[in-house]
Order: sequence, then structure tokens, then C-alpha cells
Amino acid sequence: MGWSGQGSADSLQIWNTLVGSLPAQMTLDKLLLFLAADSESSQQTILDFVKQRINGTQPPASAPVQKRISILTMHGAKGLSGKVVFIPGVKQGIMPSFRALQATGLLIEQRRLFYVSLTRAMACCITSRAAQHSGAQAMALTQGSVARLTRSQFLNEMSVPSVTRTAGLSQTEAAAIVKNVNNC
Repeated sequence: MGWSGQGSADSLQIWNTLVGSLPAQMTLDKLLLFLAADSESSQQTILDFVKQRINGTQPPASAPVQKRISILTMHGAKGLSGKVVFIPGVKQGIMPSFRALQATGLLIEQRRLFYVSLTRAMACCITSRAAQHSGAQAMALTQGSVARLTRSQFLNEMSVPSVTRTAGLSQTEAAAIVKNVNNC
């Protein structure tokens, strides 16, 4: 169904009905949570919280805080933010893509998209890249059995140092991130 004619009129009617059923003082943040909720009970919990806020009552102390992880594309994250943002695959040939390296306009667009993605982080942004790819991934990237791609030129342009690891964050690094998250 396209966005013209009767289909768009029906979609607009559905949207108006939904919006009309929500509290007028609902914040955009709570509306986004409501729309992203994966069950009617989750939606009802959000509505109950909003109604309690509107009526000036405090939600019960035992009300569970919904913890969520959103996995988004860089394009899908536009206009949103997260406390911690992970950007995997920050390597030459992936970000920027081999195709973008051949076309200045695409390279500029991918640089802008990368920057926007970095700035979505409120507390911390973690970029990563694998040391090498093998098998089907390597074949798709370089038409070889093993692909070793260098770090992205975007990181070089920002003078961001790389840290080679075989394990995750240290306890000190993780504690610093948790402290930053709690201060957001």
C-alpha cells in the first residue's frame, strides 16, 4: 500500500485514533517507549506511569525499570540518542565502504553519518573492528580467503587512538562508563 489515496487516509485515521487515546501531557520520550513496547502490558505500564505523573502521584517504588537495548542502523539512529553507543566494523572498506572510497560524495555522506552516530552517545561511544575476516566475509570484502582491513580513516582524521584487545573492557573502564551512565 502506498502513501497516497485511500491508503494514506486510512493510515492517518489509525494514527489519529491512537494519538487521541493517549494522554495529552505524554512526553515524546514516553511516546517513543510506548510505540517501541513489545507487548500490551508494557504499553499499559508506560501509560500508568504517565497518568501517575500527570496526577502528581509517585509510581510505586517497586515499579520495575524497563532496561532496553536498541539495535539500530546508523540511518535508523538519526535523531535518537543512547547512553552507550557501540559502532562495530570501523574499518577501511566497511566504514567507509569500498564503494564510498571511489566516490567523493558517498565518502562525505559516510563521514557525516559516522559523526552523527558518534554524537548519539550521551555517556560513552565504543567503536570496534576485527583484526581479520575469513571465509564468506573475507570473500565478500576482498575476494580472498582472509581479509585484513586497516582501521577507518575517519578514526585517523579524528586522531582517535586504537587499543588492541583480546578481551573486553577492564573493570576500571567499565566502572567509569557505569558512572557516566548514572550521571546522564
